[in-house]
Amino acid sequence: MGAAAIPFHATVMPSLRDPDSRLSLVTRGLLMPIASVDALGQIIRFKPDVCCTTGGLVSLPIVLAARAARVPVYIWEGNAVPGRVNRLLAGWSQRIGTTFEASLRVLPRARTTLAGNPIRRSLLHWTRESARESLGLPLDARVVFVTGGSQGSAAINAAVSGALVRLVRRAYVIHHTGTANLAQAEAKRLTLAEDQRERYRVFGFLREEMGAALAAADLVVGRASSSSIAEPLAFGVPLLLIPFAAAADAHQSANARDVAEKNAAIVLPESQLDPDRLVATVSGLLDDPSRLARMAAAARAAGRPDAATAIAADLRSLGGCG
Repeated sequence: MGAAAIPFHATVMPSLRDPDSRLSLVTRGLLMPIASVDALGQIIRFKPDVCCTTGGLVSLPIVLAARAARVPVYIWEGNAVPGRVNRLLAGWSQRIGTTFEASLRVLPRARTTLAGNPIRRSLLHWTRESARESLGLPLDARVVFVTGGSQGSAAINAAVSGALVRLVRRAYVIHHTGTANLAQAEAKRLTLAEDQRERYRVFGFLREEMGAALAAADLVVGRASSSSIAEPLAFGVPLLLIPFAAAADAHQSANARDVAEKNAAIVLPESQLDPDRLVATVSGLLDDPSRLARMAAAARAAGRPDAATAIAADLRSLGGCG
């Protein structure tokens, strides 16, 4: 039983950490029949109306078992570039939900819908006013929210550290550093002049405060994972995206391009990231309110805050659950 009181069963199929390793492929291939039989047993016991998966190699035996038991399959694809397994599973699924329009080019169009990325509803109750009041930020201030994801980003943190004095002159900065990098960021904060420290807010990890940070921001600087993009868009906040250079299949770069093509984001490659470039890019946006407003409008248009509800409705329809 998981933390949300949802029954949980793990098959023996591990994820494929190294797709280029022949040994990994062989061991996963040997485990596939065992994992498939195990999954089929769970399906017979549980009697599901529909199978929902986000794909990847670990889902392959479950989907095989579901199709053997004639259980309809729904795949949710979170990236603009679907993985190899998801492209394979797409041929066996009855319906597919995607987050980015770019993935529609390689998935079966007749069975694929632009569903968006599910977002915790608890994040969405924040408004700009309530968020800024909670965080102690002036209503008329410029606010930049910088995040490298739940564990933080060494590259982004280093650029912020080098640019910090110049950034806080231009805006209040909320910095989500990752727990391991919090002490270093707090030490950097103490080097600021006393009147500037208030303009730099540091957090190692954000739970429900994530919604407040997003709602308060005029600009979000961060990575280009599916959720890192979907959450700011749900609040209608423009993005400066720095795709993780080592992401598999360069999927973060593809995600970023998709949003940039909608004019809701600009992309700064990690290879070009340094303090000077970060300051110049952020300042260029803050100094151009009309452009920032156009990007915010594009972000609102691209955002899908009700994605979870739409996906749930699709699943219920596919499973004949009313």
